[in-house]
Amino acid sequence: MSTCDSRQALISLIENQQLFPLFQPVVDTARGCVIGHESLIRGPRSHALEFPDKLFSVANECDLLSELELACRYAALKEFQRQDMSGKLFLNVNPNVLKDDSHPHGSTLRLSQQLGLDPNQIVIEISERYPIEDTENLKEAIIHYRQLGFMIAIDDLGAGYSGLKLWSELHPDYVKVDRYFVQDIHESSVKREFVQSILSLAKNIQTKVIAEGIETKEELEQLHTLGIKHCQGYLFGKPDKSPVHNVQPSLLNTYKPVKGGYNETIASVVNSLEIIADDEPALEALKRFTKNAALSLLPVTRHEKVVGVISREKLLERFSGSYGHALNANKLVAHIMEKEPIAVDWQASLEDVSQLITEHDETDVYQHIIVTRNNGYYGVASIKSLLRKITELKINDARHANPLTQLPGNVAINRVINEKLREQRQFSVAYFDLNHFKPYNDIYGYEQGDQVIKWVAQLLQKTLTGCSNFVGHIGGDDFVVIFDHAAVTADRIENSCQKVIERFDEDIVQFYQEEHIKLGGIKAVNREGHPTFFSLLSIAVGVVSPDAKLCESHHDVALLATEAKKEAKRFGGSYCYHCHRQAPRRLKLVSSHS
Repeated sequence: MSTCDSRQALISLIENQQLFPLFQPVVDTARGCVIGHESLIRGPRSHALEFPDKLFSVANECDLLSELELACRYAALKEFQRQDMSGKLFLNVNPNVLKDDSHPHGSTLRLSQQLGLDPNQIVIEISERYPIEDTENLKEAIIHYRQLGFMIAIDDLGAGYSGLKLWSELHPDYVKVDRYFVQDIHESSVKREFVQSILSLAKNIQTKVIAEGIETKEELEQLHTLGIKHCQGYLFGKPDKSPVHNVQPSLLNTYKPVKGGYNETIASVVNSLEIIADDEPALEALKRFTKNAALSLLPVTRHEKVVGVISREKLLERFSGSYGHALNANKLVAHIMEKEPIAVDWQASLEDVSQLITEHDETDVYQHIIVTRNNGYYGVASIKSLLRKITELKINDARHANPLTQLPGNVAINRVINEKLREQRQFSVAYFDLNHFKPYNDIYGYEQGDQVIKWVAQLLQKTLTGCSNFVGHIGGDDFVVIFDHAAVTADRIENSCQKVIERFDEDIVQFYQEEHIKLGGIKAVNREGHPTFFSLLSIAVGVVSPDAKLCESHHDVALLATEAKKEAKRFGGSYCYHCHRQAPRRLKLVSSHS
């Protein structure tokens, strides 16, 4: 197709409104909900300009970029409104259009107002893939968008040009990590370090991070371990005319960093409140609040699923004034409720929920959290009672935490094991112990030894808490990780322990002087007082899967795990030994008559 023909074809598509959007979900895997959709434009099927790369290439060549951008935004906004979609709409914008003097300013706001969409629902995505020629004008344009009420995202962060500079100067609401850094991230320490750095920066300036291009569960689990919860990619849903509205339970964030030695869930602070359907009149909600003076919140449901909330304070405010009653009495609850309440599953841990509300922009201690079970309404928990409960538990566990690593100590470890035995739950215990740690301490000193211990604690947390629910520190150079089989399979446990070994062996050299690295170890005095050569520190892992019917208490599990750890140490070097016995050996009593 010639340039002239391409230009005419593009003009025809724009004028005849033949461009249509596909929507790809952006999900919050911690809350288990779709927070919005990115709009991706398409031309007619089998058309020469069907795909966006060709569309925008022709538009750029033919000086029609502004016209195409407006047509894309109009199509996306119109379809978003037609399908009555909730959450955010992420709109891709070529940054160079924003500085184009011929580009009509205020057009996106006018379109959103015409369609009845709140500007706060719309996220303007500025892609880093385009070479930005005039960053000052671009900054002014972005500031203008923000003043109009739109949210801002930097797309494809890490792809090149000036994304980091814009980020530091504009403090966008979202940054999207380029898919290059997401692909096979579980196999690349460099990519993990990059994403970890982005997360650290984002936390300081209160920017949310979205990982793009997630295609495998391995990538997702690694991102969860790093702390990513906002996700996008084929794993959650491909771009489609019919948008995805739910997150598969298997893709939810099971990452549980263990900061306390307790397994309490949000269910422990739940209260049951009456609910109201979204197709009820607002007057019915007012009657409920009038009848029950203690009622401060009404969860709103549609087909047993919570879709919003109505607070007493805001409803009474609506009905106040001369015309408040007349204006609102016959409105449906769906039209006056607060959408997208904070919602969590009833089995979510108290610490996970605490982290969630800490990161939520509009949270205060008097708000409530909707608690769900199997995606249906389960109850309500006040944030105030949640924080009170966490404080009580943290004070209790702080008494027993290891002072060096701050990990749960023996009291908490034993309690968790006894709980699992009592509940007859399937679980595994991995016992980690360093080889040759005493001679290392003798040569390098206890202060350096403490640094190694703290590093091992961090290594276990970073590598294993994505698929386990507890990391504990017995004392000295001994650690325990407890895996719940509801979250991870036996094969995955061994693979995860092997990852610890690989990372340990790769990075332990940082704690040695160059001469000892070249020698492959150190010369020190052994326990018998004889000079001996000891190889570099290694880590032995003994894994056991106790049978709750055969083990009476944590004492039995400890015996079993200790035996497995001793077997692992016999192999020399770093080694993982999986013992298939499920109970410790019992001493046979010998009869005095035998």
